[in-house]
Amino acid sequence: MIHYSAGDRLLQSLIEVPEGCLDFVVLATGTDEAGQWLPCADAAVRALRQGGLLFVQGVPENLPHLGVYLDGRLRFKYWIAVESAPRLDGGLPSVHAVVLMFAKGETFRIARVRFPHRYCRACGKSLRDWGGKSHLMHPEGVAISDVWKDLPPGDNYTGLSAPTLETLLRLVSPTGRSEDADALYGIIGPAERIARMGDLGTAEAPPRYRTMPLPGLLPSPRAASEMVAGLPINTVIQGDALQVLATLPDESVDLVFADPPYNLDKAYTTYDDEQDRDAYLNWCHAWLEQYIRILKPTGSLYVLNLPRWGMHHAAYLNRRLYFQNWIVWDALSEPRGKIMPAHYALLFYTKRPAGFTFNYEAVGEIDARCYCLRSPCIKRRKALGDDLKEPLTDIWWDVHRIKHRRERDYHPCQLPDALMERIIRLSTNPGDIVLDALAGTGTTAVAAARLGRRYIAIDLDPAYVAITREKLAQVEMWGDVYRPPVPRSRSRYNKKALQLELREMARQLGRLPTPDDVRQMSRYGLEPFLEAFPTWGKALKAAKLLEGVEKNGPFADGWLANGISSGW
Repeated sequence: MIHYSAGDRLLQSLIEVPEGCLDFVVLATGTDEAGQWLPCADAAVRALRQGGLLFVQGVPENLPHLGVYLDGRLRFKYWIAVESAPRLDGGLPSVHAVVLMFAKGETFRIARVRFPHRYCRACGKSLRDWGGKSHLMHPEGVAISDVWKDLPPGDNYTGLSAPTLETLLRLVSPTGRSEDADALYGIIGPAERIARMGDLGTAEAPPRYRTMPLPGLLPSPRAASEMVAGLPINTVIQGDALQVLATLPDESVDLVFADPPYNLDKAYTTYDDEQDRDAYLNWCHAWLEQYIRILKPTGSLYVLNLPRWGMHHAAYLNRRLYFQNWIVWDALSEPRGKIMPAHYALLFYTKRPAGFTFNYEAVGEIDARCYCLRSPCIKRRKALGDDLKEPLTDIWWDVHRIKHRRERDYHPCQLPDALMERIIRLSTNPGDIVLDALAGTGTTAVAAARLGRRYIAIDLDPAYVAITREKLAQVEMWGDVYRPPVPRSRSRYNKKALQLELREMARQLGRLPTPDDVRQMSRYGLEPFLEAFPTWGKALKAAKLLEGVEKNGPFADGWLANGISSGW
């Protein structure tokens, strides 16, 4: 049973529900300030059962405070970015509306929901590059991530559009169909902010350009290190970020950027990446405060992190700077979970509400999303004049994570050059000063040097500092970083052929094959499968796409048959 509660009755409806009995709650906070929703949030937490889900709709400039409040009471799961009708409230044209998802307790269940596959208008291949693994594409579509770009772009700022609500109901439904969500006990409100099915709303076309004055250009810098007004320009400094930042003068830097460790226990050599939550946030606040101090009045601050930490950063920065955009970097990594994590939060703040350096015209148009991002397709279609464009907004889906070993340094979380180049083009002019106090292997400094900006890079790790200095020396000498080809190691066996053979076995058996079936039926024998795949579930990935095949056998997820147990 789903109850749609009017705004003037919503809090009372949540209070009247017995404690711990609701399967889900949906709160449409609209563009309201977070503080007025704290009583409803508390009432929803009390009313949810263990494993229950809370969804909170809102806008990125207001929701961080409510999200931080709930992060101490429930388990944060996702900041779902919902592409919506464009608005021009921030630096970039914004299409980013938000649905936060929290769970009560450690375990919860959601259905697997898929969006239809979309195909490139130029080459006809899937817009998502499967890297030669198109045989693993599910016929019903791709599992959704935490960036929803495939819904009609309605108004999800003042409330929930009908397609967005339907997708949420599909997630909580036991069957993945929105009509079956009524079998659960949930409260949705305020009802006047919720569009029902059949009401898709209307969306205005996004503007092609934002008109802004062209800033004056500063003189091009010298490549060599120098001191300018107490700043060590074009320098890579090995040291503690807080100690070095404290030595820099006030209001002296045009752009400050940080991509801090994400507190995920990554393999850094000089930094503990698994801290207590409060210790991690206090450390982040300390260098953010220094960033604010050294930022020029016309300057910009960008911080990249996971959405959970981005929420905390935004709540902190909203009291000190002017919010421009919560940019969504849609950077899908490996598929995992019912909702695939693709969203990296890129926060954009300025010291002034207006009059800051912003060059939208420099990068204001990107290739339209009806094209794929495969290099051969791009080259071929542009040669034919097939080159549609669309405006750059605050959802960046066209910058890939680093995929190839040739482009990667010895670093666990290296950023792609294209991401930093876009940020620097947007928020600086040639000759401006760019600072990154958590520089890693120097992507920010290298991008700044390529674009004729001056840089200051700081890192604690002497190995990263050495890599950064070597890359910058190459840029100074050759204009770019030289990356030698990396030889590819090839398996003795073709994984695709093995997976397709398992699919044919599944078709014949009417169920997923076991290792014992492979011993008896495969022309290759079992050994190639043991060598090529880390788990039996990985080997069966193509076979699991067949309809009418029993998928819940005892060997679906591990090597457990006939005494085989890899421990993987």
